[in-house]
Amino acid sequence: MEPVRLAHATRGSGPWLALIAGTGYPMATWPPDLLDALAERYTILTFDHRGTGSSPGSPDAYSTRQFAADVLALLDELEIESSHLLGHSMGGRVAQWVALDGPDRVRSLILAASGPGQSDPSRPQTQGVPVATALGLIERGYEGFIRDTITRTFFTPEFVAAEPDRVEWLIDAFWRSRPAIEDYLKHVVARQEHRTASRLADIRQPALVVVGDADTHRGGTGSHLEQSQFLAERLPNARLGLIEGERHGFLWTQPERLAALIGEWIDGVEAEGTAA
Repeated sequence: MEPVRLAHATRGSGPWLALIAGTGYPMATWPPDLLDALAERYTILTFDHRGTGSSPGSPDAYSTRQFAADVLALLDELEIESSHLLGHSMGGRVAQWVALDGPDRVRSLILAASGPGQSDPSRPQTQGVPVATALGLIERGYEGFIRDTITRTFFTPEFVAAEPDRVEWLIDAFWRSRPAIEDYLKHVVARQEHRTASRLADIRQPALVVVGDADTHRGGTGSHLEQSQFLAERLPNARLGLIEGERHGFLWTQPERLAALIGEWIDGVEAEGTAA
C-alpha cells in the first residue's frame, strides 16, 4: 500500500517535533495549551492520520507500520531531515515503527501512554476488534462509545466533575473531525495487531516513556501503565516518567507540566547532540 498525502499543519520555530495521535484521533484533538507551549520552543508538526480528519482513507487494511510510512513520506514532503516524535497511545506505536524503518529521521522519542503490543504470552491480545469495543459501539452507537471511552478512561471522576467543559472539548474535537466508522475500526485493528516487543532492542534513539500512574484500565491492548513500564525496561536508551494520579488523558489535564517535561527532554537530547 502506497503512502497517502496527509493533511497537516506546522507552527513555531526551533527543532522539529512531530505529534502522532492515537487510535482514530485527528490532529484537531491536540490540546491547544500544549501546542502553544511547545510552539514557543519548537517547530510543531501535526497531521491527520490516513482515514481521519481531512486525510483520505484507502481501501486496504491499515497497520501501524503503514501509518509510519505515511509519516516518513510527510517528512520527505516537508524536507524535514530529522524530528523528535511525540506519540500518544497508538501514536507511540507508530513512532516506534518510524524509528525502526527510518532511524536517521528520528532525533528522539516521547512515548506517551503507549506500548509494544503483545508482550505477555499469558495474556493473549485480541487481533481484530475487541469484543468490548464491538459491544460498546452496538449498545451506545459511535458517538456514545467515543463519549464513554474518553470520559471513563482519559480522565479521573474528580476531573470530570471539576472540569466538564474540558472533557466536552475533547469529545467535540474528536467528533467534529471523526473518521468514518469503517476507518475508525481499521485503526482499532491496526492498533490491536501492532507487535514490536521483539524489536525494541533495535530502537537506539533516546526515548522518554511517560504515563499516568492511574492509567491501569485494561483495554484492548492491556494496561497502558504496564505496557509503558515494559517499554522503559526494554528500550536500550529510555527513561520512565510517571504522572501522579493521572489516567490516559494527562496531555489534556496537565498540558503545562507535560510541555515542561518535553522541553527538558528535548533540550537535553539537543545538547548531547551538539556536544557530540
